[in-house]
Amino acid sequence: MRIIQCIVLMGMLACLPVLAAAEQLFVTEVQEITVRTGPSLESKIVQLLKSGAKLEKLKEEGDWINVRTETGKEGWVLKRYITAETPIKVKFEDFKAKNADLVEKADKVEAIIGKYEEENKTLRKNLTTLQGDNAKIKQDYDALTQANANVADLARKYQELKDFVEAGKQDAEKLKRENAMLRDLSDVKWFLAGGGVFFGGWVFGYLLGRSSKKKSNRMYL
Repeated sequence: MRIIQCIVLMGMLACLPVLAAAEQLFVTEVQEITVRTGPSLESKIVQLLKSGAKLEKLKEEGDWINVRTETGKEGWVLKRYITAETPIKVKFEDFKAKNADLVEKADKVEAIIGKYEEENKTLRKNLTTLQGDNAKIKQDYDALTQANANVADLARKYQELKDFVEAGKQDAEKLKRENAMLRDLSDVKWFLAGGGVFFGGWVFGYLLGRSSKKKSNRMYL
């Protein structure tokens, strides 16, 4: 509505009284005047003109003015019914025409503004939707980043566990080899121990036998 008021005010200012063109005349505020063939009341009437009718001045003669009407007819009119100033009726009609034009333009402007406002609402709605989508995308991205971090951490821990298991396997193989070596050494030890016992018993028996034999020989002497 403010736009319409401004446009109407501009139209009113544009319709303020201005100096008319030098040869432009108007019929004054009367009902009708006559246009005659000559500068006298006895001359023949060729046309009737209403208030506000525009005339083109040709020449003057006493109380009469020779004019040309908007329809192109020429004749004489009494000077007292003619004015160089734009009559109020003409101003009002011009104002109505300009105001109607301005109102029409204002309606078009309002329609355009309404269209842009509707488009602006749609854009704001789309912007809100996009902001929501952006927030969700950011949330998903953060979750994915965290998931990737967790995967990287799990991969690191898996590799550490794998290395630990591999080291444990190597230690187990080493321990297995050492146990095998210990068993071999234990078998040799027990073998040697058994052989030693056998050999010691043989030596003891041999010595014992010789001792008995010596004693026997002594008894025979």
